Amino acid sequence: MSIITLHTLNEKQREDINQLITACNDYDKLKRLPVLEEGDNYYPELKSYYCFYQKEVLISALILYQPFPDEAEISAYTLPSHRRQGYFKSLYGKAVKELKKFHISIAVLVVENKSITGKACAEAFRAKAGRSDYLMSYAIKSDRDYKEGLPENFTVEQLTGNNLMEGIEVFREIFKWEQDTVQEMLELSLKASDTLTFLLCLKGTAIGTISLHLGSKDASVYGFGIRERYRGEGYGKVFLVWAISALKAMGRERVVLQVESESGEALQLYKTFGFVIAEQYDYHYKKI
Repeated sequence: MSIITLHTLNEKQREDINQLITACNDYDKLKRLPVLEEGDNYYPELKSYYCFYQKEVLISALILYQPFPDEAEISAYTLPSHRRQGYFKSLYGKAVKELKKFHISIAVLVVENKSITGKACAEAFRAKAGRSDYLMSYAIKSDRDYKEGLPENFTVEQLTGNNLMEGIEVFREIFKWEQDTVQEMLELSLKASDTLTFLLCLKGTAIGTISLHLGSKDASVYGFGIRERYRGEGYGKVFLVWAISALKAMGRERVVLQVESESGEALQLYKTFGFVIAEQYDYHYKKI
């Protein structure tokens, strides 16, 4: 038996982890798929993967995702036949040592709300329950005309190299991210063939942003927001209706997005529009 600590996964290691996640999700009747993109960490040098192998079979894995400088999210999976044998505890110990190197003080256990095992693990580690995230879904209606049109003085512009800096400014103001992080993310989205980003403009001034990640039949929405001083006027709904209309025209049938429980206005907007909660992820916080 051995624990392998990795910064980047090779093809076989990625396949091993995905197979482990699938086996656990099938057994526990869960759906969550964690982030396997170490390049998205706040500290790019952070080692994100902790794998427990037995005779070349992946028994248990712990995955770190660090969206913020002082905390890291933890997702962990162990084969049902090998649970309650201390694998998670061993992997967690290794991960904590890595987090301390970067002065990260909070570990966040991410647990699907229906996961009995996950909740028991969080309780055993005395992690404190915090916020929840909702994965919401909306079926685009074939008989509904979403082309309500933009109000006067409003336009939508696709993000390109020409208006990239304006897009960075809008995104940074809305989400309070560092400029370098925003710029890198948006530059990558411009290169991706399956991602489109748009700016909502009022009298030529960008006041909102939305990104659409396109699947074959479905699409996901992220990076959706309106500048603070323009909120409360219904502009978010205007932009969302426009996006749904665009996706319908592209032949997409369903839209999914993720929203925090603390984002009351956004959550209410999606519910009013017709989005339903498909999954709930709970975040349990532990100081290290």
